[in-house]
Amino acid sequence: MSGSVDWPASWLGTWVAPDGKMVTIEQDSDAVLVTVRPGVGQAAYTSASMLDGSTKPIERIAAACHIDQHGLRYLEVEAGTPELGPTYRLHAVIDTGGQRRPAAYDVPGDQLVLVPNTLIGLYDDFEDDLGVWWAYPLLPLQRHLTARTTPAAGCVSATP
Repeated sequence: MSGSVDWPASWLGTWVAPDGKMVTIEQDSDAVLVTVRPGVGQAAYTSASMLDGSTKPIERIAAACHIDQHGLRYLEVEAGTPELGPTYRLHAVIDTGGQRRPAAYDVPGDQLVLVPNTLIGLYDDFEDDLGVWWAYPLLPLQRHLTARTTPAAGCVSATP
């Protein structure tokens, strides 16, 4: 999956929801990669069924970085059949006393909150969980300081 904007290097690392769900965002030579797992040391979740009936682990999946019409930067992961969905999104926000606003590019990762969301896939209209049961509940994620990655200065490109 390709993206048109950058994901800041300071936003790489491991993020944890109140229920223990972990999202790891890392970089390889040409892509931002996302892994989602239920907790420390556990296997990655599996994707929604793809057109051929198979699944894939949500592990080191290339993510696209976009900015929406409100200036909200987000990563989008194909959680099923590429280009058909469903998709899992991680929106980068700042939480200021219960109010959430888009995070500026230079906001340090320890001030960031990632808010997940899912989007329906082409064939998911009869499933309450959009084929990505593992994404629910959609709880905000905060930086997991003990697992924090120390990225290089600058930014990373989300374009594979």
